Amino acid sequence: MTTGILHTYHPTRNLNIFEHTPYPRDTPPNSFPPPPKHVLLFIGGLYDNFLQPSYVSDLAALLPLHTSQTWRVMHVQLSTHGRGWGILDIDRDIEEVGVAVNYIRSTLLKSETTDIILMGHSTGCQDIMRYLTAPNPMDDKKPPRPVVQGAILQAPVSDRDGALHAISEGPSVRKAYDAAMKIVEQTPEPDRRDTVLPINLTKPVFGPAPISVARWLSLVSPDSPSNPSIEDFFSNDLSDKTLAGTFGSIGRSRLLHRSTGDGPRDTQSILILMSDSDEHVRPQVDQKRLLQRWKAVMREDTGCVIHGDSAVILNAMHDVGGDDWPSQEARLVVMRKKVLHYLNHVVGDVGGDANEIWHKDGDRVMSMKAGDGRSVEEQVGVLKL
Repeated sequence: MTTGILHTYHPTRNLNIFEHTPYPRDTPPNSFPPPPKHVLLFIGGLYDNFLQPSYVSDLAALLPLHTSQTWRVMHVQLSTHGRGWGILDIDRDIEEVGVAVNYIRSTLLKSETTDIILMGHSTGCQDIMRYLTAPNPMDDKKPPRPVVQGAILQAPVSDRDGALHAISEGPSVRKAYDAAMKIVEQTPEPDRRDTVLPINLTKPVFGPAPISVARWLSLVSPDSPSNPSIEDFFSNDLSDKTLAGTFGSIGRSRLLHRSTGDGPRDTQSILILMSDSDEHVRPQVDQKRLLQRWKAVMREDTGCVIHGDSAVILNAMHDVGGDDWPSQEARLVVMRKKVLHYLNHVVGDVGGDANEIWHKDGDRVMSMKAGDGRSVEEQVGVLKL
């Protein structure tokens, strides 16, 4: 059972933060732990809302509330969550993320030194990339976005690639896409934010959410790869020059700021966790090669690198879901270990109980492998905290 507390961080838009509060079974009644020093702030993808994807609760379970645990998992709700993403845009997302970060530090925890690491799933990864690379502030009417201490991208996939794959798989999808593009071409630029495409044309590509012309163009990015949209970060055909202007610019943005914690890191880094069995990635995309290309433009001299625990996780689906042992191994053992190691490396203070809980879950998963007596570390080759 998932337990938590809702905090309203944006009253005018009625937006909340869900703070996961996994109490240990032996917690005394009316026990209130001290506020955390560090926060893992989660950003979901298209159609997601609280408790989606379900692995967020699995991450929170590693950090039970008691006096020695200084980390907390929180999930930020954005205006685009659920089905709102189609009529709003990614710049509204990053504005709201910035408001949430400020709220956590100034109002919720009353500490401007609170370390916050962003973690995004799917389109939440695009939010993080835009947060870290867009001009700050966006314009003279908006406040600057606050710094964070790190970023984790889980399942960063290209919506354009996904659309192209859907088109190639079905003639009816191609017909709907072409019809939508005709309407797009006929819509004057000033009207694109307020013009919603017929849902019977957009549903075969992106599902049952209303989509404006502007957001459609942002997602399918028809001028890529030569002139990608502001959220086409992860397509495999983008040039090295384009990647240098996105991934390679993260360190120069100065939005990643060193923690005052005891983590041993020397250079700022982001963690990238891709899924080997991601159903939203075109079969012809070589994810390992793509990850290497991103690494190549994020060198130490750019001010930010891709963390050494970044990987394409074997047997992981897009949301790292599934109940069979390969899926549970990907989610509960491999992914969670990499996240814990990153938190400990960038900030520190991850309690030993997190490692103990991880080992117990790992042993349970490994017991599902009949006739295999190897330890968790031998099975997956992961690092100890």
